[in-house]
Amino acid sequence: MKRIPSQTALTFALLIGSVAGAHAATAWTLTSGGTETGAGNFGNNRTYGSTGSTVTISAWSDTKNSTTAGNAYIESAYLGTYSGGLGVTNRDGATGAGDTNEGTIANTTSPGHTMDNNARYDSMLFDFGAGNAVKLQSVTVGWWYSDSDLTVLAYTGTGTPTFTSANQGYASLLSSGWTTVKSSAGTTGTANYADAAGGAPSQSSNSAGYIPLAVNDLNVSARYWLIGALNTLVQALPNGATLGSGNDYIKIAAVTGTYTKVPEPSSLALLGGTSLIALLGMRRRKN
Repeated sequence: MKRIPSQTALTFALLIGSVAGAHAATAWTLTSGGTETGAGNFGNNRTYGSTGSTVTISAWSDTKNSTTAGNAYIESAYLGTYSGGLGVTNRDGATGAGDTNEGTIANTTSPGHTMDNNARYDSMLFDFGAGNAVKLQSVTVGWWYSDSDLTVLAYTGTGTPTFTSANQGYASLLSSGWTTVKSSAGTTGTANYADAAGGAPSQSSNSAGYIPLAVNDLNVSARYWLIGALNTLVQALPNGATLGSGNDYIKIAAVTGTYTKVPEPSSLALLGGTSLIALLGMRRRKN
């Protein structure tokens, strides 16, 4: 015998379901605007978007504790904004790390102010705010030079990513709450995307010519996302990989994603309890 849900049950389900918020496709343009905190200093960040759909972005690189690439912890860098998108200047250019175009924010020259993997691995942390999650859909590379391979990770762990407050290197991210979001033939959950600029002209500040890169075919939703120049410390390239071997110099011009408001557990419990009391009252009156 087929059972038809009662009106009470249907109403309760609608009330509970409504707290998750509507899904909406949102685009964040990063070639202009934004509000900067900590202006002109390493460790600054920039916030984009409007109330209810903002993203705060910060810059990071493995420059702490060592002058040897691949043997250092992650620490904050400088996030710069340019007509070709957001770029990263790390702290080590002037300390013999192999890239003299970095290390001093005011004196950084092209392509040192890009997010790159020359001597150090630069990345950007995207934070969509407490109680929020974004299913990232695309990343748009703006100005680029030499090559444009990317590494993309989502944070599915609990709390705040540990490298923002503790000593951690890129090599331990996949065992510390970060997860890969790309699938490919024979390999599930890879981290790296080849030629992310998609054939758009190199060293161009013409945003009309930028080409979005589709990402996250595993449909992961997360508050925190980490986007960086190709990073083989996070994940080694598989045999036969098509990614280029040259250095990648990249600015990020935009990201898009499906934005969802996630209720706090306490709020969900309160609404559920209130709704249940109201529905019980409705049933008593009906009886």
